[in-house]
Amino acid sequence: MKQTTASMRRTSFAAGLAGALCCSLGLSACGVDQKGIVLLTDPSYRATMIGTSKDGFTMPDGILWRQGKLMLADEGGSAVRVWSHPHDVKTLCDAKLGIHSPEDLVVDGQGNLFFTDDDAGGVWEVDASGRAFQLAGRDKGLVSTEGIALAPNGAILVGDGVRHEVFSVSRAGVVSVFLGSRRGITKPESMAFDDEGNLYIADNVDQVIYMLGRDMKLDRLIQKRENFSPEGIWFANHVLYVTDSKHGKLSRFTPEAGLETIAVFGGQLSYICGITTDDQGRIYVSVQDLKHNFGRIVKLERI
Repeated sequence: MKQTTASMRRTSFAAGLAGALCCSLGLSACGVDQKGIVLLTDPSYRATMIGTSKDGFTMPDGILWRQGKLMLADEGGSAVRVWSHPHDVKTLCDAKLGIHSPEDLVVDGQGNLFFTDDDAGGVWEVDASGRAFQLAGRDKGLVSTEGIALAPNGAILVGDGVRHEVFSVSRAGVVSVFLGSRRGITKPESMAFDDEGNLYIADNVDQVIYMLGRDMKLDRLIQKRENFSPEGIWFANHVLYVTDSKHGKLSRFTPEAGLETIAVFGGQLSYICGITTDDQGRIYVSVQDLKHNFGRIVKLERI
């Protein structure tokens, strides 16, 4: 999702507000430099910037931890990459394939990677052997693809922000409607399954997180919250994590505690997008700065 002039103004405001909070409250759990700030509202975490655009990527959106490395939908670089540190970057595919703005990605148990593209549309695959190709395109109704998730039955679920629908795509590229426009989801920006097979869908236009049960009943799990616009969601260890690029917030949700803010990002760090966790529960978020054509990856871990 691309940054607007209005969101840039909010970025400046968030930096000033977070800085003022740090100073007035004397918080040690604040990371501040000339580029941005992270205010940790949960003091059990600490934040570290582990990578920037100087380290082999441009501006990632969706990210995914797998086997000790981060897989990046590098939206700003029109590429999909595998990255762990500046000397270990591999580009799996780029604009020569026909992709433009890779948005989100998933990987199955065999190592096949699938990703969306909100400008080029379609669903794309990089198989376990490294072969990259379009699995299903605009000609099959996938106009502007956003969130993506792997269903328990192996189907690839894809949200379309123009069609206002969620599609099911088979491994052979056959496309069918999974949730039609009558369900009322305006922009399925991000999707994630929990351990029980419930599907969470973030709609950052209507500012809602839906939960679709195995009985296909669609509920509004989180809605009508002030200063809430879900961008990326990720489920791990019984927790639903949520990034909010509009308000520069990282939150977690559990049925017991509800929605809780973990951190507030400000300055050039405010536009947080993708989110994933590793095997130890450390959280990784991608940050885009379109004004300066720059991207960052921030890690949050327990102290």
